[in-house]
Amino acid sequence: MAAQPIPLSDVRLIGGPLKHAQDLDAEYLLRLEPDRMLAFYRERAGLKPKAKPYGGWDGPGKNLTGHIGGHYLSAVSLMWAATGDERFKQRADYMVRELKEVQDKHGDGYLCAFEGGRECFEKVRQGDIKTGGFDLNGLWVPWYTLHKTMAGLRDAYRHTGNRTALEMGVKIAIWAEAVLADLTEAQVQNMLDAEFGGMNEVLADLYADTGDRRWLALSYRFEHHRLLAALKRHQDVLPGIHGNTQVPKLVGSAARYAYAQDPQDIIAASFFWDRVVQHHSFVTGGHGKDEYFGQPDKHNDRVDGRTAESCNIYNMLKLTRRLFALRPDAHYAEFHERALLNHVLSSIDPQDGRTCYMVPVGRGVRREYSDMLHSFTCCVGTGMESHALHADGI
Repeated sequence: MAAQPIPLSDVRLIGGPLKHAQDLDAEYLLRLEPDRMLAFYRERAGLKPKAKPYGGWDGPGKNLTGHIGGHYLSAVSLMWAATGDERFKQRADYMVRELKEVQDKHGDGYLCAFEGGRECFEKVRQGDIKTGGFDLNGLWVPWYTLHKTMAGLRDAYRHTGNRTALEMGVKIAIWAEAVLADLTEAQVQNMLDAEFGGMNEVLADLYADTGDRRWLALSYRFEHHRLLAALKRHQDVLPGIHGNTQVPKLVGSAARYAYAQDPQDIIAASFFWDRVVQHHSFVTGGHGKDEYFGQPDKHNDRVDGRTAESCNIYNMLKLTRRLFALRPDAHYAEFHERALLNHVLSSIDPQDGRTCYMVPVGRGVRREYSDMLHSFTCCVGTGMESHALHADGI
């Protein structure tokens, strides 16, 4: 990297609206009960839950069951680094210990909380793959949800020094490698039509943390050619496709380039960033309507309604910080400032700390503030992390 960011643990916010948002997020993280987030993880392993599980998108059935536990592990790890408050490290260590008990009970590295997960992935392993874009063999984005767990373990290792978390991430990767081992490239590409979060990113990070090139190779198995081949040819194929399904793929490309220097990775990531920021984004730094990209440079007929999803901006800022470290040009920093202040800071209610699914830019619209103890949407999860990251990128 050309510019090395100051570690989050070496920066302290001392006042102002960003510090206020961080404090609200910290209070929220301490109100949440880890055992409730872990309940379905334990149940799937045949262990007795220690508390009643949360509901909403983290509830049973066809939900993102388990995703909040992953986001939470990331968030408390980041908040420990950002504040030095020992309570957050204790939470992170507890989550890792409890997840290790679950993983050990499964015995093969598997670590998921959703119902029917084993059956879903067994079908994938056998080449029986069906998807409509958000489901994989009837489950709502299982790789996406697994990514949150792996990312939580990565962040616990990187920010709290928990080596058990790193070892657990390796075990999940061994299990995932076995799922894909006998699949043809065509079968894998069919599977990747279902949203898979940042699996390429977290596996590239695992390569960086272990030095084992098998995880770099596994990261490339999560290379979605339908999107990335076009971006490498500098073709804007974004109109009409789901926004937050795409951004994490390019975060992974940028991460891999930093570790392995494949020029195709940085070509795709930088072109994607330029198109999104310069041609698909509103003045706030947000983008998309109803979660989807529209036509480039035509915003006037898309400004009203459910615009600018918060998960997208969380991921765009991750991509921006990665690219700035590789090439510290001011235009990356300017976008970071614009999106941080106008979208991310606006996504949290300064009175009670509720966070928004959308931060709309149009006329006569209301913020979609979440019920923070019941809804547990994807944007509640990324919100937990976003407001622990305000000092990141200094």
